[in-house]
Amino acid sequence: MPNLPEDSASLKAMLRSLLAERDREKQRAEEQRKRADDLHIQNLRLQLELARYKKWYYGPRADRLNSTSELAQVLLDFGQELEQRPIHPEDVPPASEPEYELRRVKRRKGRRSLADFENLPVTTQVYELSAEERTCPGCGVQRQESGAEESWQIEYIPGHFERIHHVRKKYACVKCERSGEAPQMAVAARAESPIDKGMAGPGLLAYIVTSKFAEYLPLYRLEAVFARQGF
Repeated sequence: MPNLPEDSASLKAMLRSLLAERDREKQRAEEQRKRADDLHIQNLRLQLELARYKKWYYGPRADRLNSTSELAQVLLDFGQELEQRPIHPEDVPPASEPEYELRRVKRRKGRRSLADFENLPVTTQVYELSAEERTCPGCGVQRQESGAEESWQIEYIPGHFERIHHVRKKYACVKCERSGEAPQMAVAARAESPIDKGMAGPGLLAYIVTSKFAEYLPLYRLEAVFARQGF
């Protein structure tokens, strides 16, 4: 055993010194761990950027480079691992510091305005109920047309764009409505859309996906192609 002082004051001073040294060592270890994590992430990003430059430089040989997706997956896994680690209270910055304030991204409500939308040619598709479907299930009388539900869809036909005007006819039973009963309403069905309430048709979506992921065409260039075609 080392020689320890006999008086309590000296023992307390020695204990405080040892505790301070322990805290300094813990802080240095934590800083080294954070520095190692940052260097590891930076290394992965540099490798990812290098692979992208190789794809850009070598052109057609880009199809043989599989490192991009692999590095992206490694980077994603490492980020998830960091999120699962426990957060030390000292690592959380004070809420009063403005540089650490969380910024909320305000998203605009509604759909973006579409340029040249009104100039596209229009194809109208009308959906009607068959004679059997028009029969009122309540009283058996033929339901009469009472309106329609309209929606728009943008479709890409090779070489040009079209606006498809979907008109779904509505039918209501006049007899049930006159008698004060609940009107038996029915709406004609239309083909399902790839995206619920979306304006992009299947042909347009297929063209965008193929251009971006098969032809390596950036979206801003694809937007310029659309503009030259009138949309």
